Amino acid sequence: MNCRLCAFCCALALAFSLSACSGDKPITHASPTPAPTPSVSPTPSPSPSASEPAPEITPEPSPVPTPTESAGPDAAPVGAQLPGAWNDREAQVSFGMSPGTDCPLAVFDARVGLNDLSVSLVPLGSGPDIQSFLEADIRIPHTSVSYDSGADALVLRLENTVLETGDPAEAAGNDDWVFDFIGEHGLRYPHSFPMGSIGEDNRFFERAAISTDGTDTTITLRLTGKAMSYRVESGSLDVEGMLPYFRILFSEAPA
Repeated sequence: MNCRLCAFCCALALAFSLSACSGDKPITHASPTPAPTPSVSPTPSPSPSASEPAPEITPEPSPVPTPTESAGPDAAPVGAQLPGAWNDREAQVSFGMSPGTDCPLAVFDARVGLNDLSVSLVPLGSGPDIQSFLEADIRIPHTSVSYDSGADALVLRLENTVLETGDPAEAAGNDDWVFDFIGEHGLRYPHSFPMGSIGEDNRFFERAAISTDGTDTTITLRLTGKAMSYRVESGSLDVEGMLPYFRILFSEAPA
């Protein structure tokens, strides 16, 4: 009896264990199957976006030539108005003090070089004229350069500039400092530069002449066929700037 009861109990236990194992299998196999499919699908989506930054490099060279091309034509007329730049022989140029500046000057010397004309200047011999000269930021008279097509000449007009310095001894209101100033800097007063021809001709201009109307001074240069362009330089013959000068140089090359 006991053996039969034990065998029956073992059979029941085996049946329950088999039923339990058969119920766990669908739950175990279903869980790993969906897991890899969603994780793999989002991975290839960012790969096409990696090709987007490549076209962003191409627009960079397009804006670079735009400002350089627009700056070119603007720089040409500005450079033609400033001293130091080469200008066409018919170009109009102005340099020196501002127009209407109350600082009268006198031409001290004018000389013709191999390819240039140089003009040096001094203040007039009165105390107020020397004082305004010392206070001036620019010590070159306002000078305009224009081309006379009828005479084929370059005309320089020096504003508020004459050919005689005047005599400090005869100028009213001069103090002792004026004579001390003249002696310390070796300036010669009174001094005058003659009207008429200036030196000899060169290959760029001929018949250089200077004249004054008592207020302004005019220099006329009859150009030759080799004078294609010119430029203006300025400076001082001494360290202290008591003898300012400007020079107009010519070239056979076009501006």
